[in-house]
Amino acid sequence: MVTTHKISAELYDDSFKLIAMHCGLESYAIAYHLNNAIKLRLSRREEKKEDDEDKDEWLESFPIYEWKDELNDHYWTLISNSVKEEKQNESFGIFSNEIAINTLHLVKERKEVDYFLKIEAEDTSLLNEAIKKINLIPKVVTAYSIDVDTLKSKRNLIF
Repeated sequence: MVTTHKISAELYDDSFKLIAMHCGLESYAIAYHLNNAIKLRLSRREEKKEDDEDKDEWLESFPIYEWKDELNDHYWTLISNSVKEEKQNESFGIFSNEIAINTLHLVKERKEVDYFLKIEAEDTSLLNEAIKKINLIPKVVTAYSIDVDTLKSKRNLIF
């Protein structure tokens, strides 16, 4: 008799902590302020080459900043929760040349959040320390921790 083993997708879930941020800054500006406040070295992720088979085209439109702290074994990722997408209207008549602007959200159930800071680290005190420092940045309205397990679209944050 042959035994069948099933590999659950839950085994491959990355464990990470998530900080939600509300602010009106551009992605490069919030990355700069986070680098100064928390002493990170976030830099813009290079775009994937066209020959990459496993690339997510929709994810490429979101600005992603990352830093792998190899000394402390921490991985930091800053990503915008929303991005505006322009599409040419394909209708005829008076409004044929009009451009439609759609807003895409990375985490749809948290549309009010501007940016997420994802921290892959074992140290839980790191999260609270980072939140305190982020809330001291003048242009940040608020920053707080989000329980990742409550998010329906947490798979969008695994990249």
